[in-house]
Amino acid sequence: MLVPAAAAAAATLAAALLAGPARAAVTVDTSDKAAVTKAAAATARALMAFYPPNFRGAIPDVGTSDASGRQWFESGVMWGAFMEHARITGDGQFVPIVTNALSNVSYAPSGVGSYLGPSTSVASTLLGRWNDDIMWYSLGSLTAAEVFGKAALMPRSAKITYLQATVNTYNEVMQQYDESSCNGGVFWSRDRTNPDNKDYKSTITNAQAILIAARLSILTGNKTYLTEADKIYAWLKGTQIITPTYHVYDGMSITKCQRHGLEYSYNAGILIGGMAWMYKATGNTNYITEAGKLLDTALTTFATGPVITDLCEGATDMCTVGDATSKPPAANQVPPKGTMIRGLTYLYMFTPDAAQKAKIKKFIDASFAGMLSTCTANMGCSAVWTPGAAPANGNFHHQLVAIELTNAVAAIYLGSSATADIKNPTSDVTTNVENSQTSTTNAAVGVAVVSSLSTLMIAAVAAATALML
Repeated sequence: MLVPAAAAAAATLAAALLAGPARAAVTVDTSDKAAVTKAAAATARALMAFYPPNFRGAIPDVGTSDASGRQWFESGVMWGAFMEHARITGDGQFVPIVTNALSNVSYAPSGVGSYLGPSTSVASTLLGRWNDDIMWYSLGSLTAAEVFGKAALMPRSAKITYLQATVNTYNEVMQQYDESSCNGGVFWSRDRTNPDNKDYKSTITNAQAILIAARLSILTGNKTYLTEADKIYAWLKGTQIITPTYHVYDGMSITKCQRHGLEYSYNAGILIGGMAWMYKATGNTNYITEAGKLLDTALTTFATGPVITDLCEGATDMCTVGDATSKPPAANQVPPKGTMIRGLTYLYMFTPDAAQKAKIKKFIDASFAGMLSTCTANMGCSAVWTPGAAPANGNFHHQLVAIELTNAVAAIYLGSSATADIKNPTSDVTTNVENSQTSTTNAAVGVAVVSSLSTLMIAAVAAATALML
């Protein structure tokens, strides 16, 4: 188990540093590539301060309902964002910590290579690992495979590659694609015995599967992945989870094959990213056409003027804006628009359509300007960017959104990055932090896992000293 005092101290230190020094006007000249790179790195450092490296490869879970809460899946979102930061900016300084974390959470050193761990039944029931949760992590290892190559091994593993961990997880998810109920779709929860969630097929789970399948087809040359992605997308449209006007609903219960009526930005965003990667995989411009239709509706639905905004942002209850109904982002989770922005970034990177690029750039520019107005000098930033937004206050969930936005800005203004200069660490991190040295037994799962906790506060202090721009 993670040492509670050390984890709490690291979180407190990170929050305190992100909340100060006193806020001053933060400006970034986006025409200056060095300034963009510096701002992106500072935003990433501010986020890394929340992670006390540990054998789980994740920020410790906290079960509170306010902003101090932490969810296991959020670390998966975080590692994916950090790997995109490395890919887009060419900045490899965080890669050793990120890749060691991915190795730990997938049990790669012990030869497992799955984000469900060594026991799928324990993960699905006792630990509550859902299909969307594990795919957030696999998106991180997928980007690592794209950066380092499909044969690259995960740190401290003799046989598990980043690609294999991604493929294993994808296959586990696709085992829960079910055509016997509502003609298709992947279940959200892996636990078919849980009466509250066993019947729900969430859009985000199916959108992630499309995104991963498209990218795996490129890495492996296996066109079956494209067939599976097309099948899922056709199901989403056939059920009108994706409506004729390209609103995207949250999912469907198989009880009556009835759509869930709420809309969240990440569903649309990850689908947009999936269509962008399908285009990259095939060269078929029909995917760009689909992405454009999703984009137009998304930027109408999830924006205030040209500033990207989650529905009901700042509200205390459900709301309806135009044709869309939703509820406010949960205080103890990353706001959905962070990964929506990741999807927009993919479309910007791959689309041949200049008008799509210009539209995305307009919204990213306005959102970045709004975010900078909330940031501390350390680039601790808020996720609320509309005029009059409160300054940042050391919120982990908001910093997760901030790194997605600075990644998007970097993709627009830096162009191609020098990822060839990023090295894949194949052993323990030896600078500032070690993720593992000794072996201990995880009694809950009953397997040997790698663990070392002696350097947790060293890591927090090291991250703290690196926060200044």
